[in-house]
Amino acid sequence: MIDKIKSIFMHEAGGLNVWGKIVVALVTFILAEILVKLAGFIANKIGKKSTDRLHGKDAKRVKSLASLIRSVFKIVILLTWLLSTLKMFGINTSAIITTAGIGGLAISFGARSLVEDVISGVFLIFEDSLAIGDYVTVAGKDGEVTDIALRTTTIRDFNGELHVIPNGEIRVVTNRNRNIQRALVKFPIAYDSSVDQAIEILKDVLPKAVDSDHAVIEPVAILEATDILPEGVIITALCKTIPGDQWRIERLMRLTGYDALTQAGIGVVHNNLDIRIEK
Repeated sequence: MIDKIKSIFMHEAGGLNVWGKIVVALVTFILAEILVKLAGFIANKIGKKSTDRLHGKDAKRVKSLASLIRSVFKIVILLTWLLSTLKMFGINTSAIITTAGIGGLAISFGARSLVEDVISGVFLIFEDSLAIGDYVTVAGKDGEVTDIALRTTTIRDFNGELHVIPNGEIRVVTNRNRNIQRALVKFPIAYDSSVDQAIEILKDVLPKAVDSDHAVIEPVAILEATDILPEGVIITALCKTIPGDQWRIERLMRLTGYDALTQAGIGVVHNNLDIRIEK
């Protein structure tokens, strides 16, 4: 039985035949995949231990570095498997690399794009332009960064859609999770209502609602008559917050302000569309 199996996968000289090499290639590929998963698991563990001790920006950066390390490990392991498999089938990989040359690969269209993506990914991490968990605008897409790999960055928008963006296409990064952010809400007051009364109401209710919130760095300021529209006068309320909480504070300001104005009988302008059909 053993001799029969050997005859299938080995030639008479004792080496592996084509079928034997195919089986070895498949087995080593499975082992390479297991090694990739193991490397990713270890990187995640190390990253989690580090982020448990850190907070905020530092924790996000560690997560991003762990993501990049997983990507590097995957490329190195699979590339090693590929080269060893080619060598096993008698293909001189050294000659291929020497003939093509690293420079030749870099200037070819596909390789040049790949090299640009990889280099851009490294700079994104080490320049700290963005990190996992940041809300950003890149390449015309808005969303939360969910993964940063060596070649691509993945963001998820408010609709839940994932956008995988090559790092080489990320030219400008708008990061809304860095430095101090601003919560800003505009209240359009109808002309037939008292603007002065509306201002006094907002000055009274908004500070009570948000100034004590842990996310508010600078108290609410009410800007009087910041704009005049055909429908009414705009009153603007704003305050400074910690990164990532500006939208929650805006919602709180908006709900509190509109509720107080409505209870006081102050008319708030809405965009209405009147359709008239004439015969």
